[in-house]
Amino acid sequence: MKTLAIIRPKAQLATSRRLVEAYGYNTIAASLIEVISVIDQRWQTFVEELRQGVVDYVILTSANGVHCSIARGLTPSDIPARTHVVAIGPKTQQALQSAGIRVDLMPQEFSSEGILQLLKNVAYCNIWLLRSAYGSASLVDELRRREAVVNEVTMYSLKQLCGPAQRKVIRSIVEGDVVAVLFTSSMTVRGFFECASRLYDRNVSTQALDARIVGAIGRPTAAALSSYGVHVDVVPAQATFTNLVASVHRMLIDQGKA
Repeated sequence: MKTLAIIRPKAQLATSRRLVEAYGYNTIAASLIEVISVIDQRWQTFVEELRQGVVDYVILTSANGVHCSIARGLTPSDIPARTHVVAIGPKTQQALQSAGIRVDLMPQEFSSEGILQLLKNVAYCNIWLLRSAYGSASLVDELRRREAVVNEVTMYSLKQLCGPAQRKVIRSIVEGDVVAVLFTSSMTVRGFFECASRLYDRNVSTQALDARIVGAIGRPTAAALSSYGVHVDVVPAQATFTNLVASVHRMLIDQGKA
């Protein structure tokens, strides 16, 4: 059987491996980033405004952000009917609904750009954005340009990992018979190259990826790979891991490598 490499946070690795292996592949997998909860003093202000009913939109951009919110005590009863809950994509939606929190809106494109397409008329709206410390400023800037009042709460940060397990996977990708590598965020890309730089010259890592099928879950991840000089072969139309795996599988079949 052919081998696919999965670069994804630890919490999603087990389910990701099962999905890929269901297609008949072997897998190697590593988490190159660790989620670290952050205590942001703006959280209490957010909760107070939410309970007062003066928040128009709450935007969550990852399942990790949802998990951190729940850990801090957010409950369905905190969210009044007039507040619109926006989930960036299906995983975020699923995490919210698993906690009993309704999802009112989800963009067609699971990205910051998709959220901007969804929220076109937000002048004078009170918007709270719950996300990681590495979120793009463009989403906030554009919402403010549309005259919304935008506040951010940093829910978590990300720590890069480069221990024996991570190095073993990177060596397998560079030196082994891996046919495809699946990247699921721009931070996993940066984590990969940061760790790989301790083992190889950057050109060696880039050339190794270019010799394989490289899949990026969405445009920001693809852009991060491109910034390192990596050609991205697959970016699914909808940014989910399920779609990424299916798209990579189709390309491998087309190239006779499945």
